[in-house]
Amino acid sequence: MTLDTPGSDMTPSPEKPARHASLSEQPARTGDALLDAREVDDATYLEKLGYKQELNRALGLFSSFGVQFSLIAITSALFTTAVVGLGFFGPASFWSYVVGGGCQVFLVGLAVAELVSAYPLSGGVYQITNRITRKAWLAWQSGWWLVVAHVVSVTAIAVSIVPFLAGWFGVAVDTPGETLPWVLGIIVLVTLVNLFSVKVAALVNNVGVIAELAASVLVIGALLLAKHDTQPISILANSGGTAKDGWLVPFLAAMLLPAYLISSFDATGNAAEETRNAARTAPLGTVLANTAAYFVGIAFFFLLLISIPDVSKIMASQTPIKDILDSSVSSTVTNIFEAMAIVALFATMSMLQLTGVRVLWSQSRDGQMPAAKIMRKVNRAHIPVNATLVASVISMLIALWSSLLTVLVAMTALAWAACYTVVVFAGLWAVARKTLPRRPWHYGRWSLPIFIGAGIWSVLLCIGLVVSDPLHVGLGMLGVIVAGFIFYFCIPSARRGKVAGITSDLPVAD
Repeated sequence: MTLDTPGSDMTPSPEKPARHASLSEQPARTGDALLDAREVDDATYLEKLGYKQELNRALGLFSSFGVQFSLIAITSALFTTAVVGLGFFGPASFWSYVVGGGCQVFLVGLAVAELVSAYPLSGGVYQITNRITRKAWLAWQSGWWLVVAHVVSVTAIAVSIVPFLAGWFGVAVDTPGETLPWVLGIIVLVTLVNLFSVKVAALVNNVGVIAELAASVLVIGALLLAKHDTQPISILANSGGTAKDGWLVPFLAAMLLPAYLISSFDATGNAAEETRNAARTAPLGTVLANTAAYFVGIAFFFLLLISIPDVSKIMASQTPIKDILDSSVSSTVTNIFEAMAIVALFATMSMLQLTGVRVLWSQSRDGQMPAAKIMRKVNRAHIPVNATLVASVISMLIALWSSLLTVLVAMTALAWAACYTVVVFAGLWAVARKTLPRRPWHYGRWSLPIFIGAGIWSVLLCIGLVVSDPLHVGLGMLGVIVAGFIFYFCIPSARRGKVAGITSDLPVAD
């Protein structure tokens, strides 16, 4: 990969004309291909993309890294969601994580990072798809899926941490009715953080990142140093009885785990208009966070699995990781890790809501939302208040179905996978035709193969997620698409599909 310095030329030289073709017959570069993100400041490039600076650029590289790393929260998320992978494929779900996570990070993640460098705009996938395809309805749908993925994730994480949080106070939460007040309270706290200022949200997130890193070091170190019985490596071939009819279906179903853990690749892009030197910082933060999370996850998951005391008991547990740690390291280490994980997951929820809100706000800024004028308003602290409140209310409504945590997780993974499938194929089209703006983050001759691989993997992932639960996940996603079209056609026809930020009056250069 290449991170160009200002003034360097990252665009491949135009192909030589055919032997009998004149120079004037070569296609002229037009539109976005004339833009250059390398040699202008953030505000100027944003203006060239058709927008004015409205948000506060307060995020540097660590905060940009933190946005993505916090959204993944690899060890903390494994603490609460490893039950999903174990349930589908037992300890053998380790290989689903290795293969699926690798494809996520080194194909889809790299592809999206290059697109974010070209279009460092709030709205991420929505904006990128709009700019490349000029298909407003398709871009709107992909943005809608992204919003759904974020707000559902906020609820799903809140539901997953309630048993641990309530346990600190000696409160039992055995039914959805007992869980609901806790979930609503957590969502309210997250919303208050994001309503205060982006600096406060970034501070909370940075604390969460530090807690996540400290928790990872603590547990990995404890598992390596503590004296406890370990399983042979062959346990990684143990499906826990899930592969009676063959390994392929449970292996693919367990892909839900890495698909959910390592996702939201345009998170730093969604916060790009609040990031300094965004065309360089946002993609760099994304790639660093994805890569770090992937390898930390491999080490953490491997050490946990070889520390399983009894596969059948762990498979039947609702809190398998906690049970493994309780049997392998001291209860003090487990309790400290649990506390750090809760802090990290709270920061994750904050960033999920923040980045999801930026998609809503970006669509509203373009007039591509019902009540767009209300939704696009920002306060004196440059916070999209109304969009934040709407996202919070949606998360609260989803909490009414908190008993369907596994379905919510699967729906989130499919919504993310679907929107990245759209943007990866759009990016593939643009890379092949060399119509992207000049950008500081790119992979030279490797860009095209990366986008091709990302497209193939994205399609396979979507198929695997639907096959894992056709009724709930497949029909649920269909319902999301239908609801998206209903909302889209609620936009007044006078502005529906007319995106202000996309202009067609850019000069043409030979």
